[in-house]
Amino acid sequence: MNILKRLLQKYNDKNSILVISSFPKRNEKHSQGDCGVSSFAKNSLLALQKENPQRQIVVLTMTTGDKEEVYEENNMLIVRVLKRNQPTSYFNLLKTINLFKKAKTVMVEFEFSSFGDLPMTISLVPLIFALRMLNKEIVIVMHQVLFDLNKLSGHVGMVKNSFKSSIFSFGLKWFYKIISLPAKKIVVLEEEFRIRLGKLIGFNKVMTIPHGVDKTINLADRKKARKTLGYNENDFVILYFGFLAWYKGVDFLINTFKNIKKLNGRNIKILIAGGPSFTQAEKSHYKKFVNKVTTLASLNSNIKITGFVKEQDMSKMYAASDLVTFPYRTCMSSSGPLSLALSNKKPFIFSKNLENLLKTNDYKNVLSLTGVLPEDFMFDFNSKSLINLVKKTMQKKAIEKLTRFSSALSERRSFNNLAVFYDEVLAADLKFNLSPSMLSIAE
Repeated sequence: MNILKRLLQKYNDKNSILVISSFPKRNEKHSQGDCGVSSFAKNSLLALQKENPQRQIVVLTMTTGDKEEVYEENNMLIVRVLKRNQPTSYFNLLKTINLFKKAKTVMVEFEFSSFGDLPMTISLVPLIFALRMLNKEIVIVMHQVLFDLNKLSGHVGMVKNSFKSSIFSFGLKWFYKIISLPAKKIVVLEEEFRIRLGKLIGFNKVMTIPHGVDKTINLADRKKARKTLGYNENDFVILYFGFLAWYKGVDFLINTFKNIKKLNGRNIKILIAGGPSFTQAEKSHYKKFVNKVTTLASLNSNIKITGFVKEQDMSKMYAASDLVTFPYRTCMSSSGPLSLALSNKKPFIFSKNLENLLKTNDYKNVLSLTGVLPEDFMFDFNSKSLINLVKKTMQKKAIEKLTRFSSALSERRSFNNLAVFYDEVLAADLKFNLSPSMLSIAE
């Protein structure tokens, strides 16, 4: 920590922002063993730095293994002091934060399991209150807002409508209430989540800033990507990107297309670009789920599971695909893979379980601008509806319209466009009242 002491003079400033978040490994945006919050945090902070170069940014994040590190990257100070599933490491975090006495604002990027399991999550509550006692202004970016664990039963390994799920659902609401008390502002990534949380804690604290889109991605060449992955031009490739997760409906997708080799005269290929979730990997119910999914996929030649996709290969997966699908069972967070689809300007479809995402204003305006209707990209959560929508999108005009929709939404959600809103939220004193529904971005 001698390096930290030398850098204190530079970063201990009233305009400094202290950010508690998971964060990618050095010189990466997407690291194996990290959750989606990591890449989101880095992209957001790079955009914020560009928007306001006067702000010094200190990222307080997870250690790599048990090794604590301090280094500068992209003119940000990275302090790896938190240890996954070790609540006592919050004490080291607090000691580190207390060194930055002049810094007024702390931003917490929160997603369940990003710092560890239940004890780590519960211990976050006293940490937030301790930060307030240190006179820090706290902004929490809530990546997930869900009150009913019955909607997530298969993902967390609980019996639906059981006593246990009822207790945990009750506890979830109180967790959101308590952790929000010391916060100056709560940022959520979709309007639906602002409505949910606002009803629970009051609307004055909660605002919507959509999940950003990384516009710096180098788009891969379609022909090269297809050749690498073994697809030919007559193949219609449907992409599922991300961790293998029950709530994301990967098993439903496989079951839908396991016996369908052709549609509209074209070969149907299902590309599942992802592997097991590192936060769930050791849990017995999840191991059973992954085993079931991978076994079923292995029995069908038209379905491919790649395993974890390295950062340099992500764009290849999108470039090789014709359509990206999100067959989610529930809407609990904004989708990182959807953001990547927008980065790559790919047409997408999703289940009606995600239709509340359309409440966010930029969706509304882009739908109006492009003439796309919700039924053009949404399906009921059953195989017949999904297959019928895929058939529809295989038509040239339909796919072109959905591509225009994706491109237009991508521009509005650029991390750089959203940075001004984060800059104002993170100010010690807000210069103006930010629209909770982010109207100016939508227009």
